[in-house]
Amino acid sequence: MPNSSATMTQQRERLSQLQSRLLTSPIDGISVDFYKELMITYLYLSKINEAKFLWENLSTQMKTDKELQFLAQLVSLLNLKQYGDFYKLCQTVVENGSSSQMNHYVQQLVSQITIQNVQLIELAYKSISFDDLEKIFGFNKKMVEQICHERHWQIDVGGIYVLPKRNDVSAVSNSNLAKLVELVCFLER
Repeated sequence: MPNSSATMTQQRERLSQLQSRLLTSPIDGISVDFYKELMITYLYLSKINEAKFLWENLSTQMKTDKELQFLAQLVSLLNLKQYGDFYKLCQTVVENGSSSQMNHYVQQLVSQITIQNVQLIELAYKSISFDDLEKIFGFNKKMVEQICHERHWQIDVGGIYVLPKRNDVSAVSNSNLAKLVELVCFLER
């Protein structure tokens, strides 16, 4: 999986541009596509509360857009840490032929959420069951094995446990610690 720090910086800059436009444009001059891009940018940057707030404050007319409704479902799933359902919903939308722009956004988002989850697992666990990894990612066995091999994680002979290897040495931030605590609590439920 690629390093996403450059992309994250670009997304933060894009968010700043979008928010500036939102504040300076007349409300009736903002398109549905603009709100879709703003919501997906919030999601990409793990700003779930901001995405939720945006959805709650959209006009009733805007909320009738199918792709915005889909994004609102993603917000809800990520807010509830239901990653398996998140991945399934993303896969369904990509397979059922949404717009090419939405497909691009969804693929970017799936990649980013996967990277975040992998990094949190690397920080939190010396070993984790293969079943738990399948639940977290909502992927089939083959896809989870691929993630394990890409990250150079060891899988025991019986395929029951995985030994995550910390690939990226990074400073632990308060944000990462909060996400780590949330993930561990999710797994312990």
